[in-house]
Amino acid sequence: MAEIETIQLEADGMRAAFAPAANMVLHSLTIGDRELLDARDGLAAYLESGSTMGVPLLHPWANRLGGLRYNAAGTEVVLEPDSGLFKCDGGGLPIHGALPALLRWALVDADAAKLMARLDWSPGHRAFRLFPFPHRLTYDARLGSRRITITITLEPSGDVAVPVSFGFHPYLRLSEGGRADARMSLPVRRALVLDASMIPTGETAPCEPGPRPLRDTGWDDGFTDLVDPARFLLRDGESEISVTFLRGYRFAQVFAPRDSGFVCFEPMTAPANALVTGGRDLPLVEPGGRYEAAFEIAVA
Repeated sequence: MAEIETIQLEADGMRAAFAPAANMVLHSLTIGDRELLDARDGLAAYLESGSTMGVPLLHPWANRLGGLRYNAAGTEVVLEPDSGLFKCDGGGLPIHGALPALLRWALVDADAAKLMARLDWSPGHRAFRLFPFPHRLTYDARLGSRRITITITLEPSGDVAVPVSFGFHPYLRLSEGGRADARMSLPVRRALVLDASMIPTGETAPCEPGPRPLRDTGWDDGFTDLVDPARFLLRDGESEISVTFLRGYRFAQVFAPRDSGFVCFEPMTAPANALVTGGRDLPLVEPGGRYEAAFEIAVA
């Protein structure tokens, strides 16, 4: 496989590397000689098969759909499982939107500490039938003060409203001390009740915000009613890393399988399966409008 082109940013001792041809994934984020992100199976595997790593954008939907059919903004969509446009989880449910190789971004502007890129999702796009709503995405990343801020702006480019259900999946890598000394703090007040397929049922349960030890716990849980500001913290013996939802993200997923070396605090514009369930939890952007969502990863 040919080498994947990377764009490097650097400021205040922090370095970030993006891959425009692999869905603009932030695949490395370092302070000094410490890598903050988990590479899992690597950048090539992410591009080839959608094996998530680093900080990938999940578009046009984050996490799972409850089936191969959805009806959003008055448009019915049937997904073809053998289309090669998306991957499925172990239960056969569509997960994480279009495959990364289908999402090639055009760089608009870049300097040492920031970049801007665009993606046009039009009828000519290879994955358009997954999500037949013409729109344009702008990806803005800015580095400074030991933090990186990532902003996504969605603007309809046709005469139909566009549902908004994208998200990110940051894999924060634990330090050498691992889980034994790690603690995380969750700014959440309600947990989404999930069924056996990890799909929200529509019900919620109380959840106490605040710190808790990681140790041998396992997490794959959705949350709403986030504390403002929604600042998720991961502390261990070496550092404190935070993921703060600045705007546009009303839902979160926390993913940290038992014995894993990472913790994911996932910003989501809508809950999992929102394209299927619709309702008030699925934002719609009318022609002429825009939807902006931003989060930051910071190191203390």
